[in-house]
Amino acid sequence: MSKKPILFVSDSISASSGLARITRDLAVLVHQNLGDRFRVATVGYGGAGSIKFPFPQYHLHTIDNWITPELPAIADDFAQGDEPIICFVWDASRLYWLGTPEKCHDSRLRYWVENAPKKLWIYGAIDAEGPNGKISHSIAQTYKGFDRVLDYTEWSTRITGNAEHLPHGIDTSVFYPRDRRAARSSFVQHGFHGLKQDSLLVGIVATNQARKNWQLGMEACRILLDRGHDVRVWAHTDVMTRYWDLDELVTDYGLAGRVAATVNRFTDDELAELYSACDVTLGVGPEGMGYPIMESLACGVPCVTGNYAAQSEYVPKKYLADPIAFYYEGAFCSKRPVFNASEWADKVESAALESSQVARESILPESLDWNNLWPRWSEWFMEV
Repeated sequence: MSKKPILFVSDSISASSGLARITRDLAVLVHQNLGDRFRVATVGYGGAGSIKFPFPQYHLHTIDNWITPELPAIADDFAQGDEPIICFVWDASRLYWLGTPEKCHDSRLRYWVENAPKKLWIYGAIDAEGPNGKISHSIAQTYKGFDRVLDYTEWSTRITGNAEHLPHGIDTSVFYPRDRRAARSSFVQHGFHGLKQDSLLVGIVATNQARKNWQLGMEACRILLDRGHDVRVWAHTDVMTRYWDLDELVTDYGLAGRVAATVNRFTDDELAELYSACDVTLGVGPEGMGYPIMESLACGVPCVTGNYAAQSEYVPKKYLADPIAFYYEGAFCSKRPVFNASEWADKVESAALESSQVARESILPESLDWNNLWPRWSEWFMEV
């Protein structure tokens, strides 16, 4: 039996984004465990590649409004005459040109979409409801361009109407509870010289984009400071100024000198150490799944987040803050929650107190450990 070529398309697997990490895990697991059925390659942008991955890595140099004119040549080179499986680990909104090729302004890419032999799969994140609790019409049309669709969560399937869902996993051989005191001592190496063993350290790990409500996180921390806590914040992001100006937020909320902001890339082991230094983390945005949320839980660190979107399916209820209102935004009329920052501060206080009274153990649902989850993924891939 010849091996089926499967090409994972997403952020580069050598990048640090959530999509890059999901794609890396899936590609590596398929290569390691299903190598007799599939030959694997990846294609993405935002990373230089790495020799440590034992399969080809292609790179997208040109993306124009999410149209990828290099993809046909990459798919042809990898498939070598076989019909490839192209598995996108991207938001469906970026792939409108697959569901409605007439919107693709690149004639060669459009011809490939409409005529080339291939199977198109998508593992797409949904982090918001659209009008009437469903996805918008344009995204629904995009999904029709795929031969196989897989959602992240049951919450997502209620919105998309798709039949199947599987969460991505967490590597618990790396993300596990570390000693808080030792982790906190090592935090000084990353520039947090004011941190004490009895400080209330709140971690926020999120990209700088609109749906990540950094303002909410900073306001909650300010409330905690006003309540008498020695609040310190670890803010880990990709860039300090984009949708939010994080330096301005820190100043506006009177947290100057209390925030250690990091934008450099950490290894998974370093991230686990930094999570473990925290008393609590905040999941400040609605998520399709939420790597930082689940990694924090795996390290035994409570994560306070909103009771909306996919995280509500896996985070313990006592850490979930209920929305007080909603609004709609953007081209896809995405429903976004509004929260009371005081309730988040309340949740932080109770979670931090609880965490300080018991030895740390993983809070991650066992079903999200890759060791337990991979057999379900293996079955899904083998159904081809």
